[in-house]
Amino acid sequence: MNKYLLWARALVILFVIAILGGSSIQGKNIPEAFSLTPDKLIHCVEYAVLGFLLFRWLRLEWPGQTTNTISVITFLSGSLMGVVDENYQRLIPGRFPDFWDWVLDSVGVFLAAALMNVMAKGKT
Repeated sequence: MNKYLLWARALVILFVIAILGGSSIQGKNIPEAFSLTPDKLIHCVEYAVLGFLLFRWLRLEWPGQTTNTISVITFLSGSLMGVVDENYQRLIPGRFPDFWDWVLDSVGVFLAAALMNVMAKGKT
């Protein structure tokens, strides 16, 4: 099996674990530094990174697919991860799901998928 494919899969899995790890912090235990940063910007950037990792992995996983198809799958799977993440927070004391956090999660994934799509088409 392609070592780049294995690394791409592992990075996506590790990043998803990191996202869920961050969402597992109880509301009262969130580090003070995060209260000084714009919450929505963090969501957008965090999910843009996820979108980048997802796109890279899916391109390696399905090399015969068009970049448009990979972009759509990246967006849908990244946005679904945002839904899972926001709903997971229902289980954590002091945390709650936020529709607008999910919207910004999806915007971040969309921007990454669109940028990666344009960059991939430029290379072909």
